[in-house]
Amino acid sequence: MLKFVCTLLLMPTLLFAAEPLRAVVSQTNTAPYAIFDQQQRLVDGIAKDLLDAVAARLNRPVQYLDLPRGRVVEWLITDKADISCFLNPEWIPVTYKLSWTPVLFHTRQYIVRRIADNPVRSNQDLLHKRIGTTRGFSYPELQPLFETNAAVRDDAESLEKNIQRLQQGRVDLVMTVDLSFGHYQRHFDSSKLAVDPLWAEPAQVYCALNPHHRLQVEQIQKSFVLMQQQGVIDKALQRWAHRSI
Repeated sequence: MLKFVCTLLLMPTLLFAAEPLRAVVSQTNTAPYAIFDQQQRLVDGIAKDLLDAVAARLNRPVQYLDLPRGRVVEWLITDKADISCFLNPEWIPVTYKLSWTPVLFHTRQYIVRRIADNPVRSNQDLLHKRIGTTRGFSYPELQPLFETNAAVRDDAESLEKNIQRLQQGRVDLVMTVDLSFGHYQRHFDSSKLAVDPLWAEPAQVYCALNPHHRLQVEQIQKSFVLMQQQGVIDKALQRWAHRSI
């Protein structure tokens, strides 16, 4: 009888144990969120630190899926993927019924400009500007400007390419976030660049989950709660901590 009860207790874990955790990590997630090698394989970064940790707690291997940012939600709601991090429910149309982890951390958006240009303090300073953005990313605070053509959204696939375009005068400003620009500072010359924090409150960052498997959702959510309590998430962020601007 005791053996039978133990088996029942193990069944939730065993149910998914043989299956890989299908994790979407797009190359549009700039370093240090995701770092890919020359063969386009995910080899490092915050995403790998966190997803490897949660998979280990679930006793499952990880299958990393490199998808365009715009296809992430589709793969989650059609049961082609299980998890994708660095998202926020406010960035996803309400028609998509995803499940979510607890808040992992907060991130502040930055506006990068040439050091000789005027500081950016409000939407008024963005009028008639061409703004370098990342393809597939959402910018709720700037969306009214883009929709009315008061400013121009100009996508590129990486922060490095956006800053290159800024230095060449092809865009006026570049949108990024604190960790990404800190990583850029550590690896590239930023002496001719200045940064203004966006006036909005720091954004909450979550992982979005495939909503079709309730038990799996609960297991992943509980794993992230434990990782928060044990300091795993803070340690991953500290590993990639950037110098202050």
